[in-house]
Amino acid sequence: MAISVDAIVCIDACFTQKRRKSQGKAWAPPREHCETIFIDPEEVATMEEFVETVRPPRPPRGKSGRGESSTHQAAENSVRPEVDTDFEPGLRVPESVLNECKESFVAADSNRVKASTLFFSDTGLMALLCRHDRVLWLVNMTSAGEKQHYVLCLLQKLFQHLPPKMRIGLLYDIGCQLHRSCLKFDFLSEYLDRIVFGISVFHAYGHQWACQIIYHPRKCKGFGLSDGEGCERLWSSLKPLIPSLRVSNYYNHIYALDTQVKHLDAKSLLGLGQWLKRKWVATMRRKDEAVERLDELAADGVSIAHLHAQWDDQVVEQTKPLKKQSKHLANIEIEGILALYKNIETYQEDISKYEIMLETGELESGTTATEIQVMLTEAQGKVKKQKNIIANRKAKLAVDGRLNLEKLLNNEFLKLRMNALALKQRIRDRLRQRKFELENLERSYRKTMNHMKLEKHAQSQLKRKEPGIQALARKYNKLCKDLEKMINKKKAPRGAISPLAIEMDGLFKLDVDDDIWQDIGLTDDLDDSAEIPDWLGNDKVREGIKVLLDYDRCLEEMQRIRNERVSMQEWFSEEWLVLQEALGCTIDERVVYQLKEQKKRLLRICVTWDQATKGIPCNLPNEWGPSQVELSAARKYELQEQVLIASDHNSAEEDDDSELEEEEEEDMDNAELLDNIEMMALIDGFRTQL
Repeated sequence: MAISVDAIVCIDACFTQKRRKSQGKAWAPPREHCETIFIDPEEVATMEEFVETVRPPRPPRGKSGRGESSTHQAAENSVRPEVDTDFEPGLRVPESVLNECKESFVAADSNRVKASTLFFSDTGLMALLCRHDRVLWLVNMTSAGEKQHYVLCLLQKLFQHLPPKMRIGLLYDIGCQLHRSCLKFDFLSEYLDRIVFGISVFHAYGHQWACQIIYHPRKCKGFGLSDGEGCERLWSSLKPLIPSLRVSNYYNHIYALDTQVKHLDAKSLLGLGQWLKRKWVATMRRKDEAVERLDELAADGVSIAHLHAQWDDQVVEQTKPLKKQSKHLANIEIEGILALYKNIETYQEDISKYEIMLETGELESGTTATEIQVMLTEAQGKVKKQKNIIANRKAKLAVDGRLNLEKLLNNEFLKLRMNALALKQRIRDRLRQRKFELENLERSYRKTMNHMKLEKHAQSQLKRKEPGIQALARKYNKLCKDLEKMINKKKAPRGAISPLAIEMDGLFKLDVDDDIWQDIGLTDDLDDSAEIPDWLGNDKVREGIKVLLDYDRCLEEMQRIRNERVSMQEWFSEEWLVLQEALGCTIDERVVYQLKEQKKRLLRICVTWDQATKGIPCNLPNEWGPSQVELSAARKYELQEQVLIASDHNSAEEDDDSELEEEEEEDMDNAELLDNIEMMALIDGFRTQL
């Protein structure tokens, strides 16, 4: 099976690795790592200048988000035509959907705590990693937000070191917006045809369904089972450095991060064989489950070819542009008018109740006839006011809007369906908001007593919100049942289908295949249609599409793992050959010693890799380079007691780092205290100057 991308990388930013502005005047000598993975600040500044030159100027007081300010975006929206401009050139997702994705992440990003440039010289890190979680390059950020020029600088650096025809799959939490900017402003134009953009798996919930269809790595060809979350694992490994680097000077800050990353790379290189083995076993198990289910569906008459065709139809249908804005705005106005009618019904009930009280003389306890008369007059006044508002809003509607309103007023099914759609959209928004809050909570790095209290409070607040979301879901499910009953009683338009109920189990997962994303049966797209497509109305086909996509990604993953297995052996054989040549022509004893140490490291890598990858198919002969005598000696060394103990110790460190966090608790407290003291001192100094 051909793979559409040759390598997969991911990008993300971290705002916990920041450095306070130095208060001392002492000179610090430059200290640079000989194999630094940081991009030169001059290259970053050059890219920033280029982006600012190409991108239109922004209003000075706009709130910053990811990429462009919200004020700037509003200005762009104000000059758009009334009709949706459909697709922007080169994109498969409608412009309106991309705008909603952007608004979702801008709203979430505004609540994300970043480092202020008033108190910090270095505000965070942005990393570019391969799919094996190995760091390729880092950028030291100096701005308060996650600016786009950092991403572009990392990608430009990557392509400068790649063969001219190599294609890259990029996973980024807002990959859709990056793709849009590259096309709109001609960023990375010489490399753009070699990039396949995607969104990281655990950030997909913040994107609209149409965007997920195109950019989700489980839906997009070429990504296999890569999740794009390697950066999160890197930040977790670097968090022990936070307290000391917060108060270090610039050179020590960069040097310490370089050294730690090199250490992590050395550990991951030794464990790469086991990593590949785990991936292979998990992929084979997942593929076997998918094959079993596809065979069952084939026995029921649902073929793989039919599933592929139905998925293609679904992508085309569900990535269509939204209808004209005029109709969308009319629908919003109609929803408001219907709500006013509902208010009138409530007031009419109150009026009837008050009139009966006055006629019969049976008043509520503690009230008088005068008070009832006052309440009756107030209710009648509210009804009159509501009717006037409805009349004014009706007059503003176009002809189509008035006809649609009349149709809704005379059709209970259409009113219920509109209410159900609005309710489901509200549930999705609430779930996204909760997920973003959980993400911020999970990113917490301090375990001090105060932070533990804060974390416990945050968790309790999230738990308090869950019953409200569940109540909305139950209310929505009741509307679904009512709609299904009306369809069964032939009180619905021809072609109308029952909307999907929300499964209460797993409601908060927001998985890509959950029905929460689907608006099946909630729109008028199929009203009066003669036939419902299988991808929409056939449960077996809908399930089969999910299984088929999983199966296709497993095939891609298997092929990629086989290719990586071959690349591992080829890389090692070349390294071994170069080492042997160097040993044969080197006289300097100091250099020979270093080469022999490298030989020991390579032999250890060979032993662990060869043992771990035996179950992965490979068309190369099982000859890595070292002789059997050298390999036997290396295996014997690996089985020594001290090596096994060290290996167990490393595993224990990876499984549980709670003891390390407890030891650093006091340092973290001190770093936080210093931050607060410095902030208060600067504020007091500023007030004194005023």
